[in-house]
Amino acid sequence: MFRLFNRYFSIRHAFYLAFENTFVFLFLMWGTVIGGQWAYMMLALLVCQVCFYYGELFPSLPRISIKQFLVKHLPAMLFAAGVLLVFFLLVPPPRTEAGGMIWWRLASFPLLLIGLRLGYQKINRTHRLDTPILIIGSGAVSTALKEFLSNDRNLGYRIFHFQWDLNAANKSVDQLEHLNSIVSRQRIKQVVVALSDRRGQLPVESLLHLRVQGIEIFEAVSFYERVAGKLRVDWLKPSTLIFSEGFNRINLIRIAKRVSDVFFSVIGLLVSLPIFLMIPLLIKLSSKGPVFYLQERVGENGRPFMVMKFRSMQQDAEAKSGPVWALEDDPRVTPLGKIMRMLRIDEIPQMINVLKGEMSFVGPRPERALFVEQLRKKIPYYDLRFTVKPGLTGWAQVKYQYGATEQDALEKLQYDLYYVKHLSPLFDLTIVIDTIRVVLLGKGAR
Repeated sequence: MFRLFNRYFSIRHAFYLAFENTFVFLFLMWGTVIGGQWAYMMLALLVCQVCFYYGELFPSLPRISIKQFLVKHLPAMLFAAGVLLVFFLLVPPPRTEAGGMIWWRLASFPLLLIGLRLGYQKINRTHRLDTPILIIGSGAVSTALKEFLSNDRNLGYRIFHFQWDLNAANKSVDQLEHLNSIVSRQRIKQVVVALSDRRGQLPVESLLHLRVQGIEIFEAVSFYERVAGKLRVDWLKPSTLIFSEGFNRINLIRIAKRVSDVFFSVIGLLVSLPIFLMIPLLIKLSSKGPVFYLQERVGENGRPFMVMKFRSMQQDAEAKSGPVWALEDDPRVTPLGKIMRMLRIDEIPQMINVLKGEMSFVGPRPERALFVEQLRKKIPYYDLRFTVKPGLTGWAQVKYQYGATEQDALEKLQYDLYYVKHLSPLFDLTIVIDTIRVVLLGKGAR
């Protein structure tokens, strides 16, 4: 895997995407480099790839049947075709003698994309491109890591497990020889040390021998962080966070983040101005109560602030029950509120909180004080999420479902910790792009 904008991506999938786009672009450009036609070809390819991306049609698409594969791609292809048809009718490409060939290629290149991806899927099913990886350990950490990699085969790892036995009398000879033979025989490229307690157990000499041969050696916590995009709090020790990379808080990053917050919130408020004119009227017509809903949340460094939202629940929804987690198909939500939550319209006024500096456009979602007191007693490192401003959207929001239980809060915290550790303006930009996809697909709404 390689890191870009503080996110980790599969090298294999990146190479495939580079090959796919280069191959299709050359197909479109063959004999058509006349009168600026290359710009239309690039636009066609870009629109198609954007539609695939927002349809969650990645090269790492789960290994499914050909029928399912085609069914998933058809809506994205039709939408891309519609966008390109409208654009080319409004701005026709330059006419040439090979005009018919150009339109034929434009019509057929989505099929070429599908064919390439089907071929890539078929190769993936053979596991020939999987990276052989060796997990060293015999405790809960190694078992959990092995299960995680086995359950997500699209990560592209062929897993081998070596149980390191501390009590073996012949540990210094037979176990080390066995370890080296596995690495050599299976052509291991990466080794993950997943020992519950490394004191007195770590096979230092053997690992050093492997490392100088170019084999990558990872510690379980850092490796899991790379492949999962989150930190396992039950594996973390304070020293792991203290000595690891990340947690950059230089002034340049703070200034850049604040500038991007103001930019995104101003643009967002301008674009959503028609919503501000229409939604208050609809709220008043559909239910009794105020248009806006103010609620105290916990912000950066534990400071409270009043978050602003369009009211999506019935008036005094918690008068009898008190503060409770949001539920799926929550009966307190009004019919209009369900639509607003699905499209995240109810959260648009929070851009005012961003302009005021109480929130950031991207960050951990702000939580209520009562729930914070409950969660910080049960979840390790929970207070670390308050070292940055809460956000209108965040890494946990694009990677995990809507949180409604303490277990959900734990999962979201693990993503939040990854964000807090790797915070950067470019990372924020990728989260904003992902948020658009989440909203368009109606995921995570409640």
